[in-house]
Amino acid sequence: ILLDANNVEKSNPNHCYQKPLGYQLVHQYAIENLDIVEYDNISYQKYLKTVTSTDYMNNQPMKPTVTENSYDSNLHYQLTSKKTSHSDGNTGENTYQYAYEQNNADMITANMVSIPLHTEIKENGKIISKTKTVYAKNAQTANLILPVSAQKFYNDNAASANTLVNYNQYDTQGHLLQYTLKGSVPTAIVWGYNNTLPIAKVEGATYQEVQGLASGIIAKSNTDTDPASEKILMNALDSFRNQAAFKNYSITTYTYDPLIGVTSVTPSTGIRQFYKYDSSNRLQSVVDANNNIVKELSYNYQH
Repeated sequence: ILLDANNVEKSNPNHCYQKPLGYQLVHQYAIENLDIVEYDNISYQKYLKTVTSTDYMNNQPMKPTVTENSYDSNLHYQLTSKKTSHSDGNTGENTYQYAYEQNNADMITANMVSIPLHTEIKENGKIISKTKTVYAKNAQTANLILPVSAQKFYNDNAASANTLVNYNQYDTQGHLLQYTLKGSVPTAIVWGYNNTLPIAKVEGATYQEVQGLASGIIAKSNTDTDPASEKILMNALDSFRNQAAFKNYSITTYTYDPLIGVTSVTPSTGIRQFYKYDSSNRLQSVVDANNNIVKELSYNYQH
């Protein structure tokens, strides 16, 4: 607006703003050129339907491998099947079921409908694998919706389900505290670094057996902020694993730089390995207690 131009500034409020449905507009003079119409805003999901992969031999294309994806449920719109026709003539099919198909009301209520619970794999029409993950919400899961078991089926009969692992106990943050593999003894997991990372795995013990003896290593992990405090934690972990109560158990312990990664792993053999990182916090090498390189990684970039 130019000075001394005698322009007049005038604003016209939006008479529809914050008004309820059905409100009658009475300022027709202000909306002479306004048309109000009702219309449908139609949107749709875009899904990957087909993947075609072609290999070449002597610069000649071979028969392609084609994978067709299906999304047949309008309840969750997730991938329900994946059929693959291989270049050698063999076929494969994976089918998936989710909370709706498995009638898991807790997961549906929590909108956890994108997690595959049941997977079936076929090759040339024959079932070669069928697995199921069971989720529940109970005292075992600290009243959170979490997996309580993983099962494998050996035929189409549901009674043939064979439990591969039971997830026996969680804490209130959803961290696994104890699990039992098929035909095995339990394994307890101790969480440290302010309950964010596992610092000990005790194979053969229940979490109840371990819990009362782990308070010291938990406290020292919470204060691990530099090499000196990490060394104190390592000594505490060694004392923890050497307790008489654990003489028949297999114990693995861990230390970390929480924002970078694991810094040491000590398996039941006691042969500790250290993990070294570069200036970009990428794993650079794994060394033993004598600084001998066990594994080394390099990163090469092309511009």
